[in-house]
Amino acid sequence: MVVLATVSFLLSLLTAIAINPAPAFAGGTCSTGSGPGGGGGGGGPGGIPEDPDADPSQEPQLTEEEMQAYVAENESPYGLSGNPHVYPDSADPPHPSVGVGFNLDRLDAPALLAAVGANYAAVRAGTQDLTPLQISTLFQADYRTAVANARRVFHNFDRLTSARQVVLIDMLYNLGPGKFAEFKATINAVNTGNFLAASVHMQNSKWAKQVGNRAKKNGRLMSQGAVCDPRDRPRHVPVPHGGGGGGATYPGGIEVTPVGGNSPSDFEMMLKNIASEVRCYTMTVTVTGPDGTYSASAIRCD
Repeated sequence: MVVLATVSFLLSLLTAIAINPAPAFAGGTCSTGSGPGGGGGGGGPGGIPEDPDADPSQEPQLTEEEMQAYVAENESPYGLSGNPHVYPDSADPPHPSVGVGFNLDRLDAPALLAAVGANYAAVRAGTQDLTPLQISTLFQADYRTAVANARRVFHNFDRLTSARQVVLIDMLYNLGPGKFAEFKATINAVNTGNFLAASVHMQNSKWAKQVGNRAKKNGRLMSQGAVCDPRDRPRHVPVPHGGGGGGATYPGGIEVTPVGGNSPSDFEMMLKNIASEVRCYTMTVTVTGPDGTYSASAIRCD
């Protein structure tokens, strides 16, 4: 049986989403300049400094697989493996969560869990754990949605270094588009190329106090435009498929492959359990809510 999960105010389907991170260089001098995608900003309020002159090297960067692992390791000590059992997140007050930071209090949680074949009430009560395929599917759906929302908010997103892209993806994944929209000063600073100011505004937020080291890492990547500290790199990265077709192998023997095409109804990613041949598909949909128009997750499994 096929189940398609969306929120009730679904408007239309988006085309497949892919991001093009800057390549990961093996070495080189780590820059703290503006880099690709923005020159020096105009300075922020309260004496926030302007960015130094742009340095086109901006290395080292992150691959697509590393970007996903970065977000996952910020969300869960288990990284892309996730936590199959319900747990409280770091919010104040905490939300019951499962997998890789999947918030069970969100409005579409029951529908998305049903789409991957899980019982929402049982998962929330702690009497049912998620499988690796279910965890990976929920993560992929929300990760791609975070990318789509980043593109909606930041006109210069595709010109940013992958280090800065992943910060924005990470915050949108963690906060959702509604709460992220409250970061008006940060959003304006990124859109005007003042990345030092963006970093300062991030650090001065209530969110930074809640998530601790996650915000510090994001602040470094945003201001530097590169992953200058090796400790900020993800520890466990999916093994990419060969042949240049994209995709990778994820924990639990889950194969993840891009399947998007030219039709608005095309799915973005296909996830397959190697052992059972069960397949799930993710897509990003456009919805309208109290906070305006934004992207949301949709899933089909068969």
